[in-house]
Amino acid sequence: MTQIPLEDRVALEDLLTSYCLAVDTLSDMDALLGVFTPDAVCDLSGIGLPSLHGHEGIRGFFDSVFADMTHHAHFVSNFRVDRYEGDTASIRAYVMGMGRSRDGNDVLVYVRYFLDCVRTPDGWKVTRFFEDALMPLPGSLDEIHGKR
Repeated sequence: MTQIPLEDRVALEDLLTSYCLAVDTLSDMDALLGVFTPDAVCDLSGIGLPSLHGHEGIRGFFDSVFADMTHHAHFVSNFRVDRYEGDTASIRAYVMGMGRSRDGNDVLVYVRYFLDCVRTPDGWKVTRFFEDALMPLPGSLDEIHGKR
């Protein structure tokens, strides 16, 4: 792997953090979509949820998530750059995500994120996002989001 400049490593980690912070607002769709390229794939099939295509697919899913939830919190650890080639990179991290739905269900998941990223004139963006489980998933995840 090519040595990654510190500025790019920090920018890639900030990109991941921006995704988590946007999801946790439960309202800032512009910030959430701003993390992704317009043609990005956000594949949640590793946790039993749909694969989302492009900004419209991502918006449609997260509009429902934002409407269904009262609280979200995501905590990131074990950040790693797996591949760096100047204008493209692949990163991963462990994430603990928790939330409460409007109907009172709580969810707590331990997952891994895998992101393929590209440098754009507006900074680093996600072209492909994949999530899978580190620990068995709780039934509440399906109760809250499985209806999609």
